Amino acid sequence: MSLTVEKCIQAWTNSLRQMNSKADIVFFGDSLTYYGDFSSVFPDKVVCNLGLRGDTIQGMIDRVNQVIMLEPKYVFIMAGINDVTSLSIKSFKKKYLLLIETLLKGLSGSKFYIQNILPVNSTDFDVSCNNEHIEICNRCIKEVANDKQLFYVDLFSDYLDLNGFQLSNKFTIDGIHLQSTAYCRWYKKIAEII
Repeated sequence: MSLTVEKCIQAWTNSLRQMNSKADIVFFGDSLTYYGDFSSVFPDKVVCNLGLRGDTIQGMIDRVNQVIMLEPKYVFIMAGINDVTSLSIKSFKKKYLLLIETLLKGLSGSKFYIQNILPVNSTDFDVSCNNEHIEICNRCIKEVANDKQLFYVDLFSDYLDLNGFQLSNKFTIDGIHLQSTAYCRWYKKIAEII
């Protein structure tokens, strides 16, 4: 982790500590989480979006204290799209397990919802990963969720095109990230859970 990133994480964590606030629901993830307007789904709850653009599983491990300080009742986790091409499957699962174990250790009273990685569209866009690899990573994520007896949320299937192979063009701006209107499927799924 670079010194600049480390300082930013420390500043963000310090701000949360000084606010001394608690959250009902925390969304913890990367840019896919960052761009979501999850508070609109739960207007009667205190919702904190801890999505960070470009974040990796290791980056999220480094930020776990931010989640712990908020003492949420519910934690929705989405991690891994930025690790799909850079980690072996074994390393991916090991890091993902460490992320979940670290969260569980710090938040024994919270309910955790493990969201799988969304598909990409590598046919119409120049993206560095493919859905076959994402599906393998999603199997690892599901194994971790099952091993830890946590609720697994399958969003991957909800975003496939009619052929069931790619992220639908109507949902994406660049093959990975969602158009703002495409979040409605995600919102609907999580609203059914809580």
